[in-house]
Amino acid sequence: MIIKELFREVEVLFEQAGLSDPRRTGVWIFCDILQCKPAYLISHEDDRLKRDQVAEISAMAARCAAHEPVQYVTGYTEFRGLHLQVSSEVLIPRPETEQLVEVALEAVGRKLPSRVLDIGTGSGCIALAMKQAIPNASVAACDISRSALHIARANATQNGLEIQCTAADLLTADFVRSVGSGYDLVIANPPYIPDHERSGLPRMVRDYEPEAALFCGEDPLKFYRAISRHIADGLLGRRGILALETHADYAESIGTLLEQHRGLRVQVKQDFAGLPRFVLAKFPRKLSSAQE
Repeated sequence: MIIKELFREVEVLFEQAGLSDPRRTGVWIFCDILQCKPAYLISHEDDRLKRDQVAEISAMAARCAAHEPVQYVTGYTEFRGLHLQVSSEVLIPRPETEQLVEVALEAVGRKLPSRVLDIGTGSGCIALAMKQAIPNASVAACDISRSALHIARANATQNGLEIQCTAADLLTADFVRSVGSGYDLVIANPPYIPDHERSGLPRMVRDYEPEAALFCGEDPLKFYRAISRHIADGLLGRRGILALETHADYAESIGTLLEQHRGLRVQVKQDFAGLPRFVLAKFPRKLSSAQE
């Protein structure tokens, strides 16, 4: 069978399965098996595939048609130029999280942080992106899942970047004792989807991605309250910046929480869709100066 014939079969399969982007998913699979760039599929569309290539592509296509994310099927994704290993043990990084990194880097400006903490690192995407952007920074990454930390360490090695990975539970009182204090930048994308929104999610999200990384029960502020408590314990340095990704419906509430409970100066920023998605916070200048 030649490339264009099998590609069309796969594309039709995905269309019938109701995938949102059949062509992109097909290209991802073919490029993974053939180890090629997308342009190759056009310039070599009449090339004959080997029998084992047909079998591998067909097997992957069947998994995707069952709404398993193509990133899990192929075992990798891309994030700000980083090639990252992913599995069902970790959340698939989203474009919004790439934007979180951009928002954090814009917030620090020229005063580059020397110590960075990524809370709930998962695949390590945020921590590794920060280390790539600020090579001289000491970047720590924590997660409650040891399986996720294993993947984050593997991704650090694969991308030639050094981060410190620590097992820690954000919801426990000794969190700061586990991860350290006085960070110049604390960045996090904690679980923020309430359980009642589960049924409205796409199948490939609710059926395959790790629940612990997605859902927050029925308290959408649970993890943000924990971060607020740990700021009181010294998690954030006096001139540090807190950068959070949030549910669009609760960004303002999270900002108010940080203002009222910790006296932080807060800014809510929108994502590419124009939704309130990111919360930036830092101590007022007078307070940070008084602490020196």
